[in-house]
Amino acid sequence: MGDWKSQSPPDYKEVIASDYASSQSSLPDGFLATSVLQVEAIGYDTNQALSGSKTLENISVYSVESGAAKYTSVRLKRSSNSCALVRSSDPRQNALISTIYRWGPGRHPRMRILPRDASVSVEQAIDNDKLCGGELVDVQSRSMVSHTQVFDTSLGKFEWRYGSRQERKACNADSLLILERMDRIILADGTKTKSSARVAQLIRNDQFRTPGSVRYSGGNGGRLVIDLRTWKDEKHTDADSVEAFVVASCILMLKREADRFIENNIAAVV
Repeated sequence: MGDWKSQSPPDYKEVIASDYASSQSSLPDGFLATSVLQVEAIGYDTNQALSGSKTLENISVYSVESGAAKYTSVRLKRSSNSCALVRSSDPRQNALISTIYRWGPGRHPRMRILPRDASVSVEQAIDNDKLCGGELVDVQSRSMVSHTQVFDTSLGKFEWRYGSRQERKACNADSLLILERMDRIILADGTKTKSSARVAQLIRNDQFRTPGSVRYSGGNGGRLVIDLRTWKDEKHTDADSVEAFVVASCILMLKREADRFIENNIAAVV
C-alpha cells in the first residue's frame, strides 16, 4: 500500500495564474468570496481513458491568499476512488471527511462527516465501515439522467450542478461547477435566505485549470471560490467544517466526472 504520508505535496510557492482580485471579478451578484482555493487535480485525457491507466493521485488544495497547502484528499488504493480529506498542516493527519465509492449499478457514493475533535486515521475513515461517530451522507443524483448531485446533511441541503452557458460566460469559464444551498434558513438579523443560494463555484479555464490538464480533460481541477457568510454566526455549525465539506464534495464531483469521461471514451471506440 505504501506510505501515503510521504506523498505530501510540495510547498506551493507561487499562486496559480492569478491573484485573489481576479477571482472577485467573476462572481455573480450577491455572492461574496470569503475563501478562495486552488484545487490541483490532473484528471484524465483521452489516451489515459482508453489505456485504462490510473494514477494514485492525492489531490492537493491550496489557499490562494497564502499559497500554502490547506487540504489533501488521500487515496490509499490504486483500484479505488475512496478517499479521505485531511488538513495539510495536521501532523497527525486525522481525517475530516471520508468519501466511499461502492461497486455496482445504482450504488451511489456516500460521505462520512467526522466530528471536529475526532481522532480517526485515513485508513480507518476509508476501510472501517462500522466506524462509530460522524454523520453518514448518501449522495444522490437528482434524476437518472442528471449530473446534479444532492447532499442532504446537518450542515444544510446542497446541490452541485454544472453551470449553464450563460453562467459559464459570466465567469469566463470553459467549465463551471456550482454548489447551491437548497434549504431556507433564518439569519441572525431575522431575514430568511432564499433556496438555490450559491455557496461555491469551481471555475476552469486557461487561467485557473490545473497546469498539465487541458480544456477537455475529465476531472481536472481549478479555482474554488466559497461564500461562508451564512455560517459565520451559526451556533451549531462552524465555517471551517462547511469549507471542508465544500472541498470534499467538490472533489467527489471531479471523480464522478472522471468516471464518466473514461466510460464515454471507451464507449466511443467499442
